[in-house]
Amino acid sequence: MTGQLPLASAAQDAPAALTVNSLTAPVDVAPGATPLLGWQVGGDRQTAYQIQVATTSSALTGTPDVWDSGQVTSAADGNVSYGGPALTASSGYYWRVRTWDSSGAASPWSAAAFFGTGPGTAWSGATPIWSGAPTAWTDYTFQGSFVINAKYASVTFRAQDTANYYLWQFKGNGENTIAPQIQKNGAFTALKTAAALPFALTTGSTYDFRIVASGSTFTTSLKAHADTTWTQVDTTTDTTFTAGGIGLRTGSTEQATFDDLTVTGDNNRSLYSNDFSDATNADFTCGTVTNGALSLGTGKNCGTGLLTVPSWSFLRGTTKLAAGKSIAWAHLYATGASTTPARQFVYKLWVNGSFVGVGPTRPVGSEARYDGYDVTSLLTAGAVNTVGALAYTTSDQRFLAQLVVRYTDGTTKTLGTGPGWKSLDGTRILPNVGSIGTSYYSAPKENIDARRYPFGFATSAFDASAWPAVVTKSAFTDLQPAPTAKVRQTFRAPVSVTEYSPGNYFVDYGRTWIGGLSLNLTGTAGQVVDIRYGEVTSGTNTVKYQTSAGNTYQDKWVLKSGSQQLQTWGLRVFRYVQVLGAPTGLTGSDFTAEAYVYPFDESAGAFASSDTSLNAVWELSRNTVEATNLNLYVDSWERERDIYEADTYLQLMGNLYTGGDTALGDYSLNFLRSNRTWPTEWPMYVILAMHDSYETTGNTAPLSAAYTALQGKLPDKWYESATGLIHKTTGSTGASSCTDCDIVDWPASERDGYVFTSYNTVVNALAHRAYENMADIATALGRSADATAYTAKAVAIKDAVNARMWDSAKGAYRDGLNNDGTVINHYAVQASAFATAFGLADSSQASKVATYLGSRGMACSVYCAPFVIQALYEGNRPDLAHTLLTSTGTRSWMNMINDGAGATMEAWDLSLKSNTTYSHPWAASPAFTIARSMFGVQPTAPGYRTFRIKPQPTSVTWANVTVPTAHGTVGAAYDTVGGGRVDVGVNVPANTTASVYLPGGTAGTTSVFMDGSSVAATYDNGFLRVDGVQPGCHVVTTASDSSPYSDTRLTGIC
Repeated sequence: MTGQLPLASAAQDAPAALTVNSLTAPVDVAPGATPLLGWQVGGDRQTAYQIQVATTSSALTGTPDVWDSGQVTSAADGNVSYGGPALTASSGYYWRVRTWDSSGAASPWSAAAFFGTGPGTAWSGATPIWSGAPTAWTDYTFQGSFVINAKYASVTFRAQDTANYYLWQFKGNGENTIAPQIQKNGAFTALKTAAALPFALTTGSTYDFRIVASGSTFTTSLKAHADTTWTQVDTTTDTTFTAGGIGLRTGSTEQATFDDLTVTGDNNRSLYSNDFSDATNADFTCGTVTNGALSLGTGKNCGTGLLTVPSWSFLRGTTKLAAGKSIAWAHLYATGASTTPARQFVYKLWVNGSFVGVGPTRPVGSEARYDGYDVTSLLTAGAVNTVGALAYTTSDQRFLAQLVVRYTDGTTKTLGTGPGWKSLDGTRILPNVGSIGTSYYSAPKENIDARRYPFGFATSAFDASAWPAVVTKSAFTDLQPAPTAKVRQTFRAPVSVTEYSPGNYFVDYGRTWIGGLSLNLTGTAGQVVDIRYGEVTSGTNTVKYQTSAGNTYQDKWVLKSGSQQLQTWGLRVFRYVQVLGAPTGLTGSDFTAEAYVYPFDESAGAFASSDTSLNAVWELSRNTVEATNLNLYVDSWERERDIYEADTYLQLMGNLYTGGDTALGDYSLNFLRSNRTWPTEWPMYVILAMHDSYETTGNTAPLSAAYTALQGKLPDKWYESATGLIHKTTGSTGASSCTDCDIVDWPASERDGYVFTSYNTVVNALAHRAYENMADIATALGRSADATAYTAKAVAIKDAVNARMWDSAKGAYRDGLNNDGTVINHYAVQASAFATAFGLADSSQASKVATYLGSRGMACSVYCAPFVIQALYEGNRPDLAHTLLTSTGTRSWMNMINDGAGATMEAWDLSLKSNTTYSHPWAASPAFTIARSMFGVQPTAPGYRTFRIKPQPTSVTWANVTVPTAHGTVGAAYDTVGGGRVDVGVNVPANTTASVYLPGGTAGTTSVFMDGSSVAATYDNGFLRVDGVQPGCHVVTTASDSSPYSDTRLTGIC
């Protein structure tokens, strides 16, 4: 028949897309570990493979010097264990693979791929480092002026930090005394009774003070500013603090202004001087410089010269590579501590001025996670090469790095952090002026002073001879590689820029990114550029930088004279930016967003349809998944930066159906194995997530490692054998933030009036799926007895719920049972949605549930939404699902889009949750529900060895989707043509088999046409199912003519 699509070519190509531990060319595989190898088959089927591993690419062409598997009879093209000798630390390996097809013909060898190992749990030749504390001031004279604006003016000296110092309080307010005090670890003690002053301190008048600290004696003098004669007013002795900086402080009812501060040491040597003529000076971050003086409001405390380890540290090391030697490969390993205070990375790393990475991710427990980077292309042979880092944390400040360079002659050059490195205290460049964070974490504002910034410090041309040496720190005791891909620095152009007044700009990037700005501009020394980030606007050309989540996304950059490039270091979550005080005439190319993005294959998962609203909803969701991954699945990088089980499950599903990465999800689930959160239901999501990840990848290794932990997440302690139900005797009242309290839905206002009881339908539905999934996991691991036991509990729960909580007349599930077993006649949508989505409903019940849910609409939260959508498709009501997916009401994704959100929101609308974020990936479920439910793309055997495609079209007349798998891309498309006939196009990857469902089938039909030939079909509840569809591109239709085969809406997925 003309127009017939070609079948897979008989001549097979070489294997491609080689992976190690599901990653492309990782260089931090744990030494001694057994990595898992994978590839995509170049023909239609694989019957055998051969793998070769060598230490050089040239060795692969002969006899490999590490391992040759020989020909192995197997169809496995993923999760294949490396079988050679133990992998050594800090090494590089080249490998290739070839396969045999069903006819016994061998493919060509793949192109050589690469991977490397990390240094191991302890690194020889590298020591953690940081910038040291400032040189201690011992004996000195502290002098200046003050104005009491309310009650008292107080100064501190010999300050160790902001909780340990001497405090001299000059009391006005009619008291007219001096009160010498000491603060130790935050507690104040009077050193003596307050002494009367020889003259009154008048509010609003200026006075000069002088404190001479000599040994343990402190002599204080005062005078009116206009006077020339000092009066000694106090002498106090104390031996607690022998050195330290200076500071200023006000209590909760005090206000004061200070000026002309000086610190003079031995031989009249100036240690510090500040007349506050520079309004941008930030030495005292708790005050405001106005009219040449520093004003402190109530409740302020800050200082300079403190003996604290700096939070910001510029670090650099250099190494000269051998002349005349070629570089085979070079790996840079790095970690830092601590990620806890800011819940983000500690370092930003460069080699020879080029960005390398940020890290580390948060550890699972007490270990430190390191990242390995391939920096081969960044080095210059025979020259001095520089590694530079800008690091920040307020706790356990340590940075560790090691560069390993392997020459082609087999010799090695290393550079490890240690005493030979240089550092610069970043405090005056990035002053500690507060946090952009919330009550959950503290992350620094970045008020960069470009006049002091060491531009080019990570390049070899930079002169760091004046920098002090680093301070070495204690060693990390358990270093483990982060088994993920590495966050990249990307640059994104805005979609629009408006200069709404001279030098003031409103910038829209069209979607949300996480990071900040990279600005190239020409400035005037001291010019202040005010940068405000936000996820939404608060008015015309105005960014809501004081976010609903509680952040204040505002940085002030002080420019130097001339041209300069400034970049944000940390994480702001934004779609919009408002820039005030910049040079005029800037355009879009001047406002590049610096976005930190976890590697994401933008071409892997795609969707298009005849419905523009549905397209917009999918795009919003897919973009959210891409933008919010970073290096850990957190609820949002805005308010909490914390990791929750249900959020992780939904984010994992979004990734599986779009970018295709599984490594970051695996690590996030590993984190949750030992770091649970409060709701009853949440730990069970770890089981569901690991199960669905296994179904996607076929990899049993994570299941084996987590098996005992997963068993502990089952609700065994509440399983009641007498009823076959989960019976919660505590935590069943709907209370929140208490361990093992039932949540059902969140926020609480979105629960549709759910009646909480000890027998809870939602809890039982989730338990049913958890036991069902654990049975699959146990089976995969050969634990048949466990599988039998878990299956029995799943069946018991299903039978009991349907017997006691299902209301056939209502066509819905009740919220639960009272403690005495009597029914509760309330039918919140969550009960029916979760029960159906988690497999309690049969096809007849699912159909009734779909009708009921359709009558209720989206009467639940964004968390519950994917289960409502799934339940509607399970009930064969794609019309109702489409209505909710494209609704414009308050509880809809289109409402988020219409509100200007650049990513999915934590709640449907700000009115439903006042502290909502606009960057919550748990709301991005259309990224997977459209492919998984609307198109029915689901694995039916682990690793997509077999899978189904079951599209459910409705008013969407045509649509197509692609889904990444380890075997290659699954494609599914349909087109509704004349007379309502639906044709289906599919792309089946090599080494897999599909079942394809053709909508609109008629009972009794036994065949359809595929690629122009008649093939057997089975009627299946309104569909015609074609089983055993082989690799290649196919069109399935009931039409006997050739027209479907030239329909590009179907063939475009191939």
